[in-house]
Amino acid sequence: MADDEDDKTEEPSDKKIEDAKKEGNVGKSAEVPGAAILIFSSIYLLFFSGHLFTELKSMMLYIFSFIGQEMDGTVYYTITYTVIMALLYALTPLFILVIVMAFAFNVMQFGFVFTPIKLKFDKLNPISGFKNVFSMKKILEALKLMAKLTIIFVVMYVIVLFVAKDVLSMMDMGIGASMYVIIRLTAYFIAAILLIIFIFAIIDFYFTKHYYIKSLKMSKQEVKDEHKQMDGNPEIKGRIRQIQMKMAQQRMMSDVPDADVVLTNPTHYAVALKYEKGTASAPKVVAKGIDFLALKIKDIARENDVPIIENPSLARALYDQLEVEQEIPEEFYKAIADIFSYIYNLENK
Repeated sequence: MADDEDDKTEEPSDKKIEDAKKEGNVGKSAEVPGAAILIFSSIYLLFFSGHLFTELKSMMLYIFSFIGQEMDGTVYYTITYTVIMALLYALTPLFILVIVMAFAFNVMQFGFVFTPIKLKFDKLNPISGFKNVFSMKKILEALKLMAKLTIIFVVMYVIVLFVAKDVLSMMDMGIGASMYVIIRLTAYFIAAILLIIFIFAIIDFYFTKHYYIKSLKMSKQEVKDEHKQMDGNPEIKGRIRQIQMKMAQQRMMSDVPDADVVLTNPTHYAVALKYEKGTASAPKVVAKGIDFLALKIKDIARENDVPIIENPSLARALYDQLEVEQEIPEEFYKAIADIFSYIYNLENK
């Protein structure tokens, strides 16, 4: 097992990461959305909670209005329904903020991923579940939580020592001044806790990304296999190329009977030309080949009475410079015109 880990020295490819995402395996830090929810919820309650407190105040006054009245089932139902609707109306903006923050900060970490739910009954195995509880990852999570709580406790203790004089001075203050001190101390505590959570979220984000990429690392053999899979098996590609060449040759040979002339080397090269008057500006190559393929072109030409002219230099030049279905360039116009004139004269005779 250790050897397998040591072999995985290569960074994961984009395909490996995408495949992991499709399976629901993403580098997600649970600390980041949690910290975002706490921070933005605190900001909302601090600056935009007037509507919330107004609704809660109205709800309390509504409940107090029933003091001293005779209560029955209808009144209980009315009070319960009114309280539930008032709470929903008051807390809906906060609920929406929590949902948006959770969604946004998860998407920011790993993008939008839709993974169909798959039931894995092996997860219900109590033995494997017991092992997961004491896995290294769970132990690290527990240590991280202990470290976070310890730091929060230490920071709270330092703040208490810092404001101890203010707390003691509350004994000589009025209610208004005491409430101000309590609110200020509460703000210190909340700000300190949020700052600690924010710092831990950043650390956890980078550690999660690091271990996620590390878990997806590949061995050199896996990289080669992936390239082979993406590029295709060389043997299969070679076989496909052979089939394509064979089909192209068959299609090319089917055009030889309609050619106007075949230029030869005389034995090694053969180039078949055709000129379509009115549709093409110049003759074009309809077939070409060397050695065995050249012999085959000449055999088909003889069977179909296509003129065969030996012109080694021109045949070699046309074969090297032109592809099938390509028209003759201007530099060969004079030589080709002489050949076609000779062919037309033969036909007229």
